[in-house]
Amino acid sequence: MDSKNPAKTVHQSVARQIAELIESGNLKKGDKLPAERTLAERFKVSRSSIREAIKSLAQKNLVESRRGDGTYILADMDADIFDAFATAFSDQKKRISDIFQFRRVIEPEIAALAAASMDEETLNRLKVIVCDQQMKAQNGKNTSDLDAQLHLEIAKATGNSIFPEMMQALDRIMDESRSEILQPPKRQQASIIAHFKILEAFENRDPAQARETMRKHIAEVEEAATGRSSSE
Repeated sequence: MDSKNPAKTVHQSVARQIAELIESGNLKKGDKLPAERTLAERFKVSRSSIREAIKSLAQKNLVESRRGDGTYILADMDADIFDAFATAFSDQKKRISDIFQFRRVIEPEIAALAAASMDEETLNRLKVIVCDQQMKAQNGKNTSDLDAQLHLEIAKATGNSIFPEMMQALDRIMDESRSEILQPPKRQQASIIAHFKILEAFENRDPAQARETMRKHIAEVEEAATGRSSSE
């Protein structure tokens, strides 16, 4: 991340993700991009960041903004343009991979400690979060906020004040692995199923089960997000 210019980093990240959707075919030539407000909500950024991202893509002839109509994917794409983006995509994927590596190291142990000290009140609170997540997903809404809340509550359940502080401090970085672009409905449903399995481990007060279930959950999420196994 460019800590000296976070605004620049935000719009560049959005531009990369939109361009990658075009390259992968999820956004096709001639398609109209959603409205600024919709994109801002989807990427969880300001509308000004969306405008800057679109401006950046327009400069590279990937999109065209038509006054009073909207922004369209250009019909004629220059393959060389995508080659120019390749390094940026690679950097972004490496960063996502680094985030998941961090999660694989830290979160299974947090889950094990939480299982060992879990009380009924905390367990019931976690169940409410996962049930809310399931209902929200069934209504076609993004559940990344509840996902983040669940993992934070698990960190709190360890009884160690450092873990939730660490999770909160890293929240913005962790959000990159929970962005809507990386949260298709299938992945959200798979995450919810995994969360119920984690709750089962907590209910059993079984640290080993909690550790292994969380480890598998993070690995499955990484594979869904990056298209490759964490063991590769």
